[in-house]
Amino acid sequence: MKSLITTKIFVSLLLLFTSNLLAKPNLKAPIADFMKAQEIAGEAGPFTSKENMPKDYFLIPKNLPFLVGLSLYNPSSSNLELTQVQIDNLVTFRNGNFPRLVKMAKKIKTLEMQLVDEIGLKYNSKDAALLFPIVDEIAKLRTEMTKAHLKCIQKVKSILTEAQYEELLDYGVVNMF
Repeated sequence: MKSLITTKIFVSLLLLFTSNLLAKPNLKAPIADFMKAQEIAGEAGPFTSKENMPKDYFLIPKNLPFLVGLSLYNPSSSNLELTQVQIDNLVTFRNGNFPRLVKMAKKIKTLEMQLVDEIGLKYNSKDAALLFPIVDEIAKLRTEMTKAHLKCIQKVKSILTEAQYEELLDYGVVNMF
């Protein structure tokens, strides 16, 4: 029984590493865009070691897939066999949305830093209730970003075939068995 489990683990790891060696992304990641986003973000806040701009500023930053990135830049994305028209549509969509989302994320971060400054770093800070409008504005912006994210997921679905979409969903999940 123990050797069967060991064999399954070995075969799974072998397949994972082999497929990663053979896989190629559809496009190289636009590092300049990501670097510019980090530059716009500025230094991380006093209670954060690092941030991922703009992803960290969505209302749901971890549990929704970022499908444009997966479809274009994931090492396995060439397996989708996207047409040039599909790639062009995804790139155009990304280029139209990414800068807007970075600006919204920067506004959220600015409000968060204002909030931290007002309540967190001074001993004699404002009453918390006076800061609720800032919290409401942050919530509104995060909600707006997440609604845009949902529209993005829907847009990617409309560009891909059902088979491509099913394949794409596998890129966001690592299955060992």
